[in-house]
Amino acid sequence: MRILIIIATVLLFQSCSQKPKIVITKDYISNTHWDDERNNAILIEKMKLKKDSLLNIFSPDFKKEISNHWNITNKLEVDSTFMYSYAGLNIREDKVKLKGKIFFNKDNGFYWNFGNTYYGHKKTDKNVIGSLENNTWYKFSDLKTIAYYVYVYVDSTGKVHRFNVNMSNF
Repeated sequence: MRILIIIATVLLFQSCSQKPKIVITKDYISNTHWDDERNNAILIEKMKLKKDSLLNIFSPDFKKEISNHWNITNKLEVDSTFMYSYAGLNIREDKVKLKGKIFFNKDNGFYWNFGNTYYGHKKTDKNVIGSLENNTWYKFSDLKTIAYYVYVYVDSTGKVHRFNVNMSNF
C-alpha cells in the first residue's frame, strides 16, 4: 500500500510540474500555451543585423553579451520580405485553431497572412511558408498572452539556437 501511495504521489508531482513548452525547429513550432480561449496566434519575422552590429552566437563571450536582452533586440531589425502571421481566433473562413505542431514546410489547413498584426497584414494564398533558412535570425511573437518573444538563429547546419526575451514585467 505504501508503494502505491509513493507512486501516486510521484506521478501527481510529475504531472503538476510539467510546464508549458514552446519548441521551435527548422520545420515546425509547437506551443502548449496555445488555447481556445485567449491565445491562438503566431507571428514569425525574419530578422537581419542592423548596420554596424554583430551577433556571433559562437563567440565565447556571447552568453555575457546577451545576458541583457537589449543586446539582441537592439542589434536586429525586421527583414520585411518575410513576416508571416496567423490568428486562429479571427473570424475568417478557415477558422483553424493552432494546436500541436504548426509546420512551416507543410499545409496546416490555413493560409498565412503576410505582414504582422501591428502594421497590418494581407491574407495570402500561401499555406506553406517553407522551412526556416540556415544562417538566419527569426523572431517569434504572439506565442503567449504576455510580451514574450523567442529569437532563434538557424546555423549553417540547420541547428536552431534559441534566445527567449520576456518583455513583460512579471
